[in-house]
Amino acid sequence: MAALSAPALAQSGGLDDLVDGLAAESKEALEASEARVKKWFADADIQALKARADAGNASAQVAFADRIRDDLLGEPWAREKTQQQMLKYYALAMAQNNGLAFARVGEIAESPDYSWKMKRRSRDRGEAISYYEKGAVLGNREAAAGFLRIALDPNYCSFCEDQGELKFDRTKREAAGLLDKESGELSIAYRTEKTEALAKAIRYATPVRLRAGDAAAHLLAAQYLTGVQYHWRSGIGITDAQKPRWQLLEGDYLLPRNTAKAIEILTELSGRGDNLASRKLASLYFTGRNDGGGALLRDYDKYIFYMDRAVTNGSVLAANDLGFELLSGRKLPADHARGFEYIAKAALKGYGPAELSAGYALRDGRGVTKNEAQALEMFKRAADHGELDGAVQAAAMYRAGRGTTSGRAEVPNAYAYEKKAEAMRKLTPAMAEVVRRGHQDKFD
Repeated sequence: MAALSAPALAQSGGLDDLVDGLAAESKEALEASEARVKKWFADADIQALKARADAGNASAQVAFADRIRDDLLGEPWAREKTQQQMLKYYALAMAQNNGLAFARVGEIAESPDYSWKMKRRSRDRGEAISYYEKGAVLGNREAAAGFLRIALDPNYCSFCEDQGELKFDRTKREAAGLLDKESGELSIAYRTEKTEALAKAIRYATPVRLRAGDAAAHLLAAQYLTGVQYHWRSGIGITDAQKPRWQLLEGDYLLPRNTAKAIEILTELSGRGDNLASRKLASLYFTGRNDGGGALLRDYDKYIFYMDRAVTNGSVLAANDLGFELLSGRKLPADHARGFEYIAKAALKGYGPAELSAGYALRDGRGVTKNEAQALEMFKRAADHGELDGAVQAAAMYRAGRGTTSGRAEVPNAYAYEKKAEAMRKLTPAMAEVVRRGHQDKFD
């Protein structure tokens, strides 16, 4: 094991850091943490996974390290040893050229959250991008996405402070042999590095054949749609003598807008069964765009085509959105019957907004035979999934005796849903959004 080169992260921290961390924890908290860690390691599934990892299976090594990262990272008891255990198994997998292991260590180096849990001073994106590149060369798509993400950040370079704003770091400049360079030379060095990193990033993000859900391809398409501008400081200090070199690098955009390239990537992903790509394409054709990256005409037929493709592939969100547009007739020609069919697909999967829309349609007989009992049931289900209007409508129907089993007003049930609506209204906008996103994320 000593012959294996562990990630640099394994060298972070020391006894002093561990002692300081333990001192901040109460005896009871440490004892509880110790019990959790020991119980975790005693679990039969964990033991079986560890056995496969110890037998040399690289995928099991990554999976075991992932479990440590997700379940134990941040536990105060044996914090340093836990981290070293995690990094050891990633290192074992990296020694077998497992691209996912490189991606995982890159994520740990990049993430402020992991830095906090590991008691590191800060993230290290220079370390992260080096691991991402190794994983990307091995063909790992998560690593390719990580490399692209950092390469396209205009505030990052190998000799930058990396604190969220473009500023050159003295220590890193010295290490790069740039300490004595004036601002013009630094601008040229910065843009040269970013141009070279961008070329690599695009190469890593565009394999011969894309697969559905490819994070790198999605990220590249998104960046083509918006473009990535250089920071305004990146052109400061250019002298007349430097202008010939600078003219090869100048311009406002690290990555110019290119709608056609974005459409090309998303179209290929959609054809591979990628529902998110189909929904993105549908959204682009629904609104159209002409923002400097190339014109795209609004095309409702293509909107319906790509949304229907996503629905066919099981997308609940696409079924809800397309159904809503057809029911409402806001922009598309209204087709109530077809709209209800789509809404019903999403409602039957338990998606709150679709349940609410289905409730209105069933109550009013829009696109479907009027059925107040089913409408009430849909409103109640929508309320249970966080829809305020679902609770309001359920309460109103109970008070009016519409759709009830008895055919008469049911005041206790009406009161219960009025209280539910009142509780929802008391949520802050931020908390309401958390609830809404938590429900929607189940269907994304």
